[in-house]
Order: sequence, then structure tokens, then C-alpha cells
Amino acid sequence: MGNEIVDACCMINLYSAVDDLGPLLRAIGSRFHVPRTVAEEALYVLRPHEEDAHRTVQERIDLSPLIEAQLLRICDLQSVQENALYVRFAADLDDGEAACLAIAQSRGWRVATDDRKAQRLATESGIAVVATPELIRRWCDAEGFGGAKIGEVLRRIRDYARFVPRRGSVLADWWMDRLGE
Repeated sequence: MGNEIVDACCMINLYSAVDDLGPLLRAIGSRFHVPRTVAEEALYVLRPHEEDAHRTVQERIDLSPLIEAQLLRICDLQSVQENALYVRFAADLDDGEAACLAIAQSRGWRVATDDRKAQRLATESGIAVVATPELIRRWCDAEGFGGAKIGEVLRRIRDYARFVPRRGSVLADWWMDRLGE
């Protein structure tokens, strides 16, 4: 079981995929971490309006049940090295992405991000990268989901987090095939 540190964009995508993120995180089988700055950045997802399915409303992201269940762990920059890495990454990235990369590099964790610049900087720095499509596929494979369920999950991410992988990215073809588009 590896450690993965999740940035705000990836957390929003995962949170929008399901009504209860706990079983998804449990099935993937990694230890998930989130910097405090990311927990504060990932504020809202869209959800369907209760009375009008054609409208959406903002729903506050509540990570506390996941933290209490120890499915998600809050982490902070802990060393001089991590702080120095953070400053270096923060020159090019938002605070949450910079914290994720600094902690991932220092501790040997993978970083979960869909931010193109963060992915590039992570790769250049020798940090293993995972993105929403890979996490969703790992979950779907672990649960044995078929095409209809996978399509439903991907539509939720598209509609409520406004995310689809860019063409040519890892698993973009898998995603679009299951989305039916």
C-alpha cells in the first residue's frame, strides 16, 4: 500500500464522482494524504438541484468524515527540506500544488494531480504522478464495475467537477470510450 498526496483539483474530481468518497478511497488501497492548504482550497463541488435535475447547486466539501475514518490524513510541511522545496515549487504553482510536490518529493510519495504544470514539474523532479483517470480506473477495476456504472461515475465528474482528461493524456481514450463520447 503506497502513499499518495492529493491536490485540490484531484480531490474535487474524486469527491464529485460519488456521494460517499470513503468506499472509493478504501477500494483503491493507497494511504491518501492531503496538505492542510489543499483541505482549505477544495471548498465546493456541484451537485444536482433537489427539485430541478437540469440545475446544479454548490455543495461544500466536507473531508472530516474521511479524516475521522483515517481514509484521508492531513499532513503539513515538516522539515527545512520540505519548506525549501515548497518555496521552489511555489514559484510556479499554487500553494496546494506546491505543498503536494514538496511533501511527495521529500517523503517519496506519489502526487495525485490533474494540473498540467504540476504534472510536468513533478515528472522533472522525479516524483511519481497519478491523475484522476488512473485513480478512477483503479477503483472501477477493484470493484468490478461494468460499462454503465463507469459511465455514470465519469459523467458525474464531467458534470459536477467540470473535468475531462485532455486528449493524449494517460487513460484519456479509456475515459472517453466509457463516457460514450
